[in-house]
Amino acid sequence: MSNLTKKIETQLRKNYQQPLLQNQAQGIWYTGADLLEDLTLCRTSLQQQAVQPGQAILISTTNPAPIPALLLASWQLGLTVTLAPPTTELPALPLKRYAAMVYSAPQTLQLMQQIDPQEISHLTLLLNTAPDFAYFVHDLAPLTTATTAPALILPISQTVISQDELLTAVTAHNWPVTISDLYDLTTGILPLLANLLNPTPFSLATAG
Repeated sequence: MSNLTKKIETQLRKNYQQPLLQNQAQGIWYTGADLLEDLTLCRTSLQQQAVQPGQAILISTTNPAPIPALLLASWQLGLTVTLAPPTTELPALPLKRYAAMVYSAPQTLQLMQQIDPQEISHLTLLLNTAPDFAYFVHDLAPLTTATTAPALILPISQTVISQDELLTAVTAHNWPVTISDLYDLTTGILPLLANLLNPTPFSLATAG
C-alpha cells in the first residue's frame, strides 16, 4: 500500500460519517463509510479473481461514482489503472492488455452476450455508489514481468504517472470541489485525490 492510498484511507476513517462525495446526477451524498465499504468490496473481489501486482485494469464508464473506490482498490493491489473516456460504441474486449475491465452498464450487458465464460468472468457487486456495478475479469490474462508499474495511464492525454507523482502534484495547488471530467488529470484525478486527502465535500459530474 502506497503513501497515497494509506493517507486517503486514513482520512476516510476519520470522516466515517461525513458526506464527502456527491453523485451530481442523482444528488446523492456518500460518506467516508460508504467509500470505505466500496473500497473493501472492490479490493476483495479483485483479489478473489487472482489479479496480480503489475497487471492492468481498464476503467471506461459513464458512472463516475464508483471510480474513486476502484482506483484505490486497484492501487492497493499494485494494478496499473487505465482511465479511458467511455464511448457510445460497443468496445471490443482488449484481453491482451487488461486483467480486468469496467464499462458502462449498457455496454456491459451487451458484452455479456459475447464473452466466453471459460476465459472471461462477469462479476457483480452491490456497491454503495453503484448498486448495479459489474465488471469483467480475463481469467487467462498473462502475468506481467515488470518490476515497477505506473499507477495511472490516461490515454487521451498520453499521461503516465506514478502514485508518488500524484501525491506530490495534489499538494501543490488548491483544487475545485466540482469535478467535471474524471478522465482528465488536472480537472479530474488531481482534484479528486486532493479532496479525499484533505477531506472536502465534492461532487462528480456524469462522464461521457
